[in-house]
Amino acid sequence: EADFVDYLDSIKRKDWILANEARAAQLRKEWRETTWAGMLTAAVESIGAAPFFLAIGNSFEEGEDSNSFYLTSLLYKIGIITSSIISVYMVGWMMRMITGDEIVVEREVVIVEEVTRSQVKAEKRRAAREKRKKQGEGGDNLSSSIQ
Repeated sequence: EADFVDYLDSIKRKDWILANEARAAQLRKEWRETTWAGMLTAAVESIGAAPFFLAIGNSFEEGEDSNSFYLTSLLYKIGIITSSIISVYMVGWMMRMITGDEIVVEREVVIVEEVTRSQVKAEKRRAAREKRKKQGEGGDNLSSSIQ
């Protein structure tokens, strides 16, 4: 009787495992169809690059002392630096599209000169003297042309 109960338990366990595997397969299929990562994974498998990525993953099992780990970490760091530089350029390009190509700063310079009343009076006297002097010279030319 114990063997029969164990047999029934093993059948139930197998059915439960098969149901779980079917559910997991359904969830994987749904994941591949609805997420970017799933679509990317399906694309990698469809072009046949999956064994390459599996080999890279298996090389990490050797630990941090392996050459593949150093190479991959170096490529990762280079990729991070490159993507950072590209993102800075992209943000700059977007800001330039918003603000325009050039930023022109116009400054208006105002020179304030303090002039005293005595300087104004002296300037008026000088201008009057020059005006009289020109009129005096002009009158001489007129009198000489009449003769």
